[in-house]
Amino acid sequence: MLHKFYTLFITLIAVFCCAVNVKADGYMLIPSTGQKVYVPITAKSAKGKLLITNYGRTAIRNFDYTLSFNGKELMSKNYVLTNPLNRMEGTTIEIDVPPHTQVSETDLLFTITKVNGELNSANFNYATLPRITVTKVPHRKVVVEEYTGMWCGYCPRGIALMENLAHKYGEDFIGIAIHTGGRADPLTCTDYAWKALDYRSRPSLDMNRNLLLGYFKAQTEFEEERSKGADMDVEVSAVWDKEKNNITVTPRVTFCVNRDEAPYGFAYVLTEDGMSNPNWVQYNNFSGSTADRGITKEFDYFIDAPRDIRNLENNFVAIAAEGVKSPLTGYINTPIKADEPQSHTYIFKNISNKKIIQDKSKLKVCVLLINKTTGRIENAAKCTISEPNTTAISSLSQGEGQVVETARYTLDGRRITTPQKGVNIVKYSDGRVSKELVTQ
Repeated sequence: MLHKFYTLFITLIAVFCCAVNVKADGYMLIPSTGQKVYVPITAKSAKGKLLITNYGRTAIRNFDYTLSFNGKELMSKNYVLTNPLNRMEGTTIEIDVPPHTQVSETDLLFTITKVNGELNSANFNYATLPRITVTKVPHRKVVVEEYTGMWCGYCPRGIALMENLAHKYGEDFIGIAIHTGGRADPLTCTDYAWKALDYRSRPSLDMNRNLLLGYFKAQTEFEEERSKGADMDVEVSAVWDKEKNNITVTPRVTFCVNRDEAPYGFAYVLTEDGMSNPNWVQYNNFSGSTADRGITKEFDYFIDAPRDIRNLENNFVAIAAEGVKSPLTGYINTPIKADEPQSHTYIFKNISNKKIIQDKSKLKVCVLLINKTTGRIENAAKCTISEPNTTAISSLSQGEGQVVETARYTLDGRRITTPQKGVNIVKYSDGRVSKELVTQ
């Protein structure tokens, strides 16, 4: 009898413990490290993004969280989800992030305390949220390098994708179409030939040298990349010489944070829009592919077009490039100080020798700032080319007068009167001093 009593007692304890564990396991919401958030120091807050995942057995409708810094709680709130989060489902949330008291880089602690009003039983109920408090939030632009060819019947997919991004995102999209194939493609850019070998298939579209795009549209990918922000603003202006043979390019980079090191290099790309010729033929394997209709209006064009398209307008065509393989370094002075712009000049020389060019008025200059450690494009800028006798930095500073070169030196301090191959030190009438790379 006593044995039966103990057996029943132990069974009841086991059932009770199991019930408690089931209840505990029902509320397990785990956050992942948040995306870096840039917060203006004068703003009340900015939106920070984190991924949360439900590892419990119960659908989650809401949760309580705290946000703290150095052990001090900054806020405590309840977050109501738009849709219930079921077991093993994840979603990205946005929360308000206040600025620090000074321009700085800090890590906040995000902690989920309760789930559906019950204690969050997850062992790891917290995650860090990197916060960068800035004077001004940099404007992130996204570069897509498209490897394409007129001989490639599948490349209209990439062409349509590039056009769709350009139409939807305007100046935030910097497209570079790299034609390959030698004689098979009259727009082949030899300056990118080394890189084209890395992409065996056509088309290949590389976004910020960080993600290969594989779809007929990439708006989600584009917006996610743009939302990551950047540690610096990049601006650029360009001006022709009187003969319209050389282009002086002036990038200006302004970091929003202090940095002791500068693992960055520059690449410069000259592109042209609206290039066409009735003798050029773009092969199109999507002609009549009605099953794909409606993906984008840009792709619908190719569905309705013939298999051999003549006189197709080609945009973003890479004409010339420098630094796309090995970014040019030495132009960012260290230590980097927040909000202090740094600029230099680069010259595209002997443009008239580029017989591929059809219309100089449709040329654009792209400047890519590349992280040499990761290989990724951190930010970029694009501009048209101003006529000669206009200031090359008028678009960057309002109210400045004509800025002209006043002196030029070699690296060893010898004064020269004309650009010489290598790195030149150039002084301007506004007091600015910059390095200029002369390649020819």
